[in-house]
Amino acid sequence: MEIPPLLRPSFWFNPSPVPFQPIVERGLLVIFGAFLFIGILSRIVAMRAGLEKMVKRLIIKISVSLIILGVFGLFLYGFYFERITVLGSRFWYLIWLALFGWYAWKIWKYAFVEIPEIEKKRAEREAAEKWIPKPKTD
Repeated sequence: MEIPPLLRPSFWFNPSPVPFQPIVERGLLVIFGAFLFIGILSRIVAMRAGLEKMVKRLIIKISVSLIILGVFGLFLYGFYFERITVLGSRFWYLIWLALFGWYAWKIWKYAFVEIPEIEKKRAEREAAEKWIPKPKTD
């Protein structure tokens, strides 16, 4: 049984790898460009739209992640396109993928763990402050 090429270390760490197929090259360019474009667009939407504070923070976190991943990916594509040996190697795509996973985990944690905790604490605080006397205003 033969090991698929994507699982071989020689595929990822070869100093002069075989070029990608043209469809893969274009696909990478489109993906990285889309990350950058969507990141910039979501940042503009977050700044202009009247959103709730937590939703705005979440969108900004997503947009910053997409912008960083898009720029890093476009640099990787540029190094590959120019055939720069060390910086155009394929193992950088593994690092990009790990960075993508780390950002996805951070955003998931913020959206599904931290925001509900903050909302719960805010609701408890508002329930407790309901009974605290307020200063009179004339």
